[in-house]
Amino acid sequence: MTTQQTQQQGLEEPSQALSSDGLTRFIGWGAWAAMVSGVAVVVSMLLAWLVVPYERLGLTEAYLTTSYSVSSGLRLLGLVLLVWGLIGIYTPQSRAAGTFGLWAFVFVFLATALAVCNTWAEVFVYPTLAQVAPNAMSGSIMEVSSYLARGLTLSFPLFGLGLILFGAATFWARVYPRWIAVLLIISIPVTMFLDPTAGTFQESIGPALWGIAVAAYGFYALRRGPSTTSSS
Repeated sequence: MTTQQTQQQGLEEPSQALSSDGLTRFIGWGAWAAMVSGVAVVVSMLLAWLVVPYERLGLTEAYLTTSYSVSSGLRLLGLVLLVWGLIGIYTPQSRAAGTFGLWAFVFVFLATALAVCNTWAEVFVYPTLAQVAPNAMSGSIMEVSSYLARGLTLSFPLFGLGLILFGAATFWARVYPRWIAVLLIISIPVTMFLDPTAGTFQESIGPALWGIAVAAYGFYALRRGPSTTSSS
C-alpha cells in the first residue's frame, strides 16, 4: 500500500466515524423528541379543555383566539416531533421487535406524517376559514367540504391504526414496560368512541393518554440508549 493510499484511508475512517457518531446522536435525541412530543400533546389537550373558549364564543370565534393558536400549535409541535421521536423509540427495540415491529414502525411513521398535515390545517386552515367563511364553520368541520372530510377520515384513522400496531409490536418485544404499550393501544378506541366535541373533557382524554404513552416511551428509550436489543 502506497503512502497516498494510506493517507486516503486515514481520512476516510475519521469521516465514517463522525458520520456514525452523528447518526447515533440524532437517534438518541429522538428519545428527547418523543418526551417533548408527548408533553406538548397533553398540554395542548388540557388547554383545549380548560382554556380555549369554545362554549363561550362558539367554534368559529374560538378558532380566532390566542388560546386556540397556542393549543393547536402545541399539537402541531407534538406531531412533528413524534416523527423524529418514533425513530428514537423504535431503535432500542429494533431487533427484539422483528419483522412485524419494522413494518409497524414504517406504517406509524408514514401515518404520523399524514396526521401532521391534518394538524397543520388545524393551526392555519381552520382559523382562515373562520375569517373568510364563518358561516361554513358554524357546524362540524366535516360539513365544510366533502373533500376535506375525506382527508380527515383517511389520515387520523390510519394514524390510530399505526399507533395500535406500534403498541402491539412494543408489547411483544418486551423492551419497554408493557403498561406503556397497553396505554397506547387503549388510547385509540378511547379517542374514537368518546364525545369528539371540541373543548370537552371526553375529547381530550384519548389524545392525552397517547401523549403520556409517547412521553413514557421517550423516557425509557433515553434510559436504554440508542443500542439495539437482541431477541435472545
